[in-house]
Amino acid sequence: MIAYLYAKFSLNQTNLSDTFAFAFSNAALAIQQSSYHSIRKFYASFRAAQQIRYAWGASHLTEENYFWNLAMTNLQTALEDSTVPASEIGDACNEAADNLLLNTNTRSVFFHQIEVPLFRNWTNTYVCWLLQGQYFIDTAWAKRGGGYANTVTDEGWKLFANYLNEADVCLNHAWELNQNDPRIPLKMITVALGKQKSRDKMEMWFNRAMALDPNYYDACSAKLYYLEPKWYGSTEDMLEFGRECVTNHIWGGHIPLILLDAHKSIQRQYVDASEKNNYWKQPEVWSDLKPAFDRFFELNPDATGWYHDYAWYAYQAEQWDILNRIIPKLEPVNYSFFGGTNEFNKMIKIAQEHASNSN
Repeated sequence: MIAYLYAKFSLNQTNLSDTFAFAFSNAALAIQQSSYHSIRKFYASFRAAQQIRYAWGASHLTEENYFWNLAMTNLQTALEDSTVPASEIGDACNEAADNLLLNTNTRSVFFHQIEVPLFRNWTNTYVCWLLQGQYFIDTAWAKRGGGYANTVTDEGWKLFANYLNEADVCLNHAWELNQNDPRIPLKMITVALGKQKSRDKMEMWFNRAMALDPNYYDACSAKLYYLEPKWYGSTEDMLEFGRECVTNHIWGGHIPLILLDAHKSIQRQYVDASEKNNYWKQPEVWSDLKPAFDRFFELNPDATGWYHDYAWYAYQAEQWDILNRIIPKLEPVNYSFFGGTNEFNKMIKIAQEHASNSN
């Protein structure tokens, strides 16, 4: 356990990813031989598999799968112990579902593996209903498919509606059991979108989520998606909400960057191809981006990695004074973010030329 905690919290972050992969793998193997609870063994194996994927990708798939399978075995054992707190079981199951990159078939297999012990041991808690609701949402969208509405088959629409109805029931029951977990209203925003519920209904769940967590970026992102023109809003609605995310001083965290997200989505999907290249140069766009970044850094002064994003958009917008002020804040520079060392140096050179021209 000490080796695992050291790898997770104390290992110097300047080490290569290989070092972390070996550290997590060795700790996971050692914990398997210990008397620690299976939920602890699950996390150790799970983190090892994650780190192997991060460090080596598909080249070490055999090792990765070994630790994934070990993690799932440990999770199954933990699910048989009703003394484990429901919240801890829920977190473990959520992590497994989210990070195993399950496709439709394996997602179904995974849920049905955990469903029986989950409902047997924690049926009176909201956690199992939340997990089942998420499973039904995922399945609904998988059955629908990712294409435009006119590409969805009649059977796809039928299954989509049926699974969303099941999700609606589960999540409402979860909310009846516990009105303190913001993940429930977050998932209900997705249900509201899929079931074509009114904006008032979406706003009700959004407000519930934000009342529980004023820094809940995911809830703001879900609302922004609902407001896209392809669903139930417009680009004007998106920008209006994005600006609220900057000016609302109750909300914090990463929420001001929702306005950046709105512009990214508009530039990517809702402007003509001929306008895409010059989109960021529009003065009205920069008049949104600058206050969004400034508010973000006011709230998150230690999030210095985001200066790379600020610099990139300042460069695209040809805001040379701002860019020259940001450049010293980029150390250490992630050159790949800018397309490599040559592209970064090109940006620096152009920024300096414009600085000299303005003096």
